[in-house]
Amino acid sequence: MKTNPIFAKSVIALAILTTLSPLAHSEEIEKIQITAQKRTQNITEVGVTTTAFNGDMLEEMGIDSAVDLGAHTPGLVAVNSTSGSTPIFAIRGIGLDDFSPNNTSGVGVYTDEVFASSPVYLGGQLFDIERVEVLKGPQGTLYGKNTTGGAINFITSKPIDDFEAFIEADYSSHQTLEITSAVSGALADTVNGRLSLNYAKSNEGWQKDESTGEEFGLIDTFAVRGQLGFDLGDSGTGLLRVYANNDKSKPLSPDSEGIEDTFGDDSFSALNSSSDPEKVSVGELAVSRDESGSGVALTLDYSFENFDVISISSWDQYDRVVVDNYDGSAMATMELIQDDKLEQWSQEIRFISTGNDDFTWVAGANISNENVDAYDLFDDSFFLTDSAFDGVLYPEDINAFGLDRFIADYVQETDSYGLYLHTETQLNDSWKLIAGIRYSNDERAFNGSATNESFGEVFPVTELNEINDESAVTGKLGLDWKVNDDLLVFGNVATSYKSGVYYGGAVLDAQAWSYVKPEDVLSAELGFKWTLLDGSMQLNGAAFALEYENRQSLLTFVSGEFSDFSGFAVADTTLANIPESQTAGFELDVNWLPTDELTIEAGIAYLNSKVTKAPTTKGLRGINADPSVNDQAHENGFGFVDALADELVEGTVLSQAPEWSYNALVAYDMPLENDLFLKFQTSYSYSGTQYAQLADPNAKYGAIGALNGLISLTSDEDGWTVTLWARNMLDNHAETYSFTGFAGRTVYRQQPATFGLTFKYDYF
Repeated sequence: MKTNPIFAKSVIALAILTTLSPLAHSEEIEKIQITAQKRTQNITEVGVTTTAFNGDMLEEMGIDSAVDLGAHTPGLVAVNSTSGSTPIFAIRGIGLDDFSPNNTSGVGVYTDEVFASSPVYLGGQLFDIERVEVLKGPQGTLYGKNTTGGAINFITSKPIDDFEAFIEADYSSHQTLEITSAVSGALADTVNGRLSLNYAKSNEGWQKDESTGEEFGLIDTFAVRGQLGFDLGDSGTGLLRVYANNDKSKPLSPDSEGIEDTFGDDSFSALNSSSDPEKVSVGELAVSRDESGSGVALTLDYSFENFDVISISSWDQYDRVVVDNYDGSAMATMELIQDDKLEQWSQEIRFISTGNDDFTWVAGANISNENVDAYDLFDDSFFLTDSAFDGVLYPEDINAFGLDRFIADYVQETDSYGLYLHTETQLNDSWKLIAGIRYSNDERAFNGSATNESFGEVFPVTELNEINDESAVTGKLGLDWKVNDDLLVFGNVATSYKSGVYYGGAVLDAQAWSYVKPEDVLSAELGFKWTLLDGSMQLNGAAFALEYENRQSLLTFVSGEFSDFSGFAVADTTLANIPESQTAGFELDVNWLPTDELTIEAGIAYLNSKVTKAPTTKGLRGINADPSVNDQAHENGFGFVDALADELVEGTVLSQAPEWSYNALVAYDMPLENDLFLKFQTSYSYSGTQYAQLADPNAKYGAIGALNGLISLTSDEDGWTVTLWARNMLDNHAETYSFTGFAGRTVYRQQPATFGLTFKYDYF
């Protein structure tokens, strides 16, 4: 067996580290308090694989968006779909490869314990953050549906009694100004308030169409959050949170390549864009974004003699209108228009024991409603031009518009209910038994139509009006072994499920719209958390294996009807279940303070993923999984992947599942005179090649590497910090996302090197 050199070196390095004594007197590593199991606990004492960041760490690592988390969390993949407005997460190879507004990732995302039914609700949320928790592995007991891969908790900074305030101004490449500010303090004897805001605007885009001079990737966002904390007599507290945000940024544009191969003529290469991420070809398409969201949440906490009762009520809404250069080509006709409205409300009641340390429990119930009103339009008029039929590029056809459009117009409503119980039993001084169970029920109604507008006439593609009801029982059983005060070893088995869904994209074939069954995961995990060197080092590791049933996966196929009509392969997509698949691997991370001044952090993750049972024609709703049928696709009107993708067989690698990923950080704090501190920090992250979609070579992208750095000067006495920072200092142009476009391969690339200066002032 050939050993991966990165892994070998990492193991050797960690072995050396564990035998060292501190180089000098060093501080203990900060023990972050987390609420991963719905009660406040020390992260080193919880038998759950968790990566946590406090607010200072987020700033110092340059984590400005939810997507940035992936570069500092082994096992987490985080990417932006399409133009960059919607984050998609995957943990241990379990996530989402469909970015339709009605679908949800297998990684549950929460803000202040409120579940986001769509990742769009994260817009404008990641500022003035107390901490972020990334929970790895199925969380089907305490968190419920759509946590087959794990969960991410964003916890905002809360109001406090004492007055505090800060303002942070950041000026960076492309004339980008970002201002973040917050003020908090007592408003009355029993009422505290906090007001936070974030504003960002750039005067230059970091992408430019050389033919038109148009710039893309311009930032224009604003978000505000207000919170009131109040007492409810002697035994209760309350927290009211309201927020609003808007985003009028100009979307990025991907690159396109291989269009000449699709049409068999080199003249079509003029429609491709450059491999330089700063140079794009958009043509006359007027891309734009207008998004806004708002919400309110009320948390009430009452204490009784032996238990606490917590009520969490929330309502959120999000509207977006986006015009996107979907395929990255110079053809203005290859556009995506999204006009979506989303709304959700939820209510949770939770009971937490407080009276017995040897036996603790958390029990609760939740109810929620999610509503998606979507209108998505794909324009592919170019396929009906003389250029497409003759196989010769006529310049007048490049900006054809409105000849042929495919539209998805639907409303999806989901009602969810859940009951859960989580227990922890201290068997003796060393052993703790963890057991939990949850019942979930989801009812999803889909009402909509898919149509084709061709030369001004409307043709129905399909209609779908149906309701599906499903329920699941999930659970967890685990053992924590406290070997000594410094070492925790834990093991568990757990189940989780992701609710069924309808594919909501615009389609060419009626069969592409259908209900897709829920997916189920069974996981086994063995891990440890080890505090070393008098508390100056924390070493964590975990090995895991997951069995996956009915994975919901996006598939590309060849539309027989349209391919026969046009004379060349026309791609369509759908969502389908993969009967069986699995992932297995390990994660290892270390945090070390060799001296009071020096910090070293490193993490590595290995993942082996594959399809273990491929779908059949029957399992794909009549779609024939044999690529040979594409030659006769016109006979049944529906073919599968051949011209544009590989055959889906056993052994196919899962999407968003890089084999290797790792990260490292070194920071040095140098005390100066007059209570000044100088900090030097550098970090590097790497994620190997991966797929955005199963069995599609066009969807293979990466590897992605980024070297970041900063130098900061802080005055503890006066409360200010000045930071000079750089991201992607090596100016890598790695592919960060790709898929099969309408006429070739569509590629998003890494943003070039970015530099900035930040000034922050804290008032206490």
